[in-house]
Amino acid sequence: MWLARGVAANRDFVRLWGAEAISRVGTQVSLLALPLTAIFTLHARPAQLGLIGAAQFAPVLVVTPLAGAWTDTHRRRPVIVAANWGRAAVLGSVPLLYGLDALRIEWLYAAAFLAGALTAAFDVAYLSYVPSLVRPDELTSANSALQASYSAAQVVGPSLGGLLVEAFSAPVAVLVDAVSYAVAALGVHRIRRPEPEPPPGGGEHVYARIVQGLRATFGDRHLAPLALESAWFNLFEQAVLTIFPLYATRELGLSAGLLGATLTVGSVGALAGSLVARPLGRRIGFGGATILAVVLASAGPALLVGPAGGAAAGALPFLFGAFALYGAGTTVFNVHATTLRQAVVPNELLGRVTASWRLVSYGTIPIGSLLGGTLGQAIGLRETLVVAASALGVGAVAFALSPIGALRRLPAPAVDRASRRL
Repeated sequence: MWLARGVAANRDFVRLWGAEAISRVGTQVSLLALPLTAIFTLHARPAQLGLIGAAQFAPVLVVTPLAGAWTDTHRRRPVIVAANWGRAAVLGSVPLLYGLDALRIEWLYAAAFLAGALTAAFDVAYLSYVPSLVRPDELTSANSALQASYSAAQVVGPSLGGLLVEAFSAPVAVLVDAVSYAVAALGVHRIRRPEPEPPPGGGEHVYARIVQGLRATFGDRHLAPLALESAWFNLFEQAVLTIFPLYATRELGLSAGLLGATLTVGSVGALAGSLVARPLGRRIGFGGATILAVVLASAGPALLVGPAGGAAAGALPFLFGAFALYGAGTTVFNVHATTLRQAVVPNELLGRVTASWRLVSYGTIPIGSLLGGTLGQAIGLRETLVVAASALGVGAVAFALSPIGALRRLPAPAVDRASRRL
């Protein structure tokens, strides 16, 4: 059973899980509905759509480390609740302004940025909050459940968003996202277990605490290779994802419907990965499961260069296989990487380490977008896929040679081990 009985019987964790699942579905709806609002309602140009996308991810680079420093000296549940209420208000303003005939593209930029900032704070807080609700031996099961809900949201959310836009309008679909955040805030507010009092900040400057998080991450022989592999993978994964729609439609001749079906297969693979992550770790060991996950995820893009140009039907087995491997591998990796981080990092450093991790791994995403676009223009789409897939393979080999491979089970908690060096 992928969800341990203790976790399933833990009402407070189930409340957090349910709230997170609802908000994730809403987020996936909004990822489609927000740009469609710009396209259909405001007749946005491609450059304006690019600004909306950039606004959603830009806050990660600034908000994430600040949120990590904050959540290590403050209770995390209020941050989660406030972030959900804030996102509900920000996104709820979009259909309101639309109804008043006052919606402008500038507000969509601002709404995307504010929602992205609140999401960055939410992600750090809720990942750091999980160990307060479950026992250490239940972390893998808890993280598998959270990854399952995230993967399911990726399957359901875009389809639901498309139906809502078609049946009503794009701003109404954004309203559904706003309501989902309000429901999630109420769900987290119902958690009854008292959160431990966080240690005092000690008068340190916020940037000093950010540096502590980075030093604790890269000073640990197990966390450092996980963080570096995550950053490397995201760099070249994003290069692939940037050019794949052009490659699929122009060189392989896929229709928009088949392109959507291909991406959905990746989400189904991710859901499957969340279900097998825990039993796989038990069977072949923690390190073995994590390395296998990286190998599978890195092998996915290599399959994308297999089909011949212009043969849409013949390309589908390659594309479905590629995204299934990619989805399953990345999810198994995320489950084990998150579990290791939560297990070995002292609670008073967990927020900072989580923020440092996300800063390093997410910071390569915009670079990957630029890299994919530049290479695609300079050497061609298929050739760019070959370069990116090769780089991912090199990263997988380097990761397999790291100390992670020797981990049969989770190491003992590193209580005060990192903090003594800070």
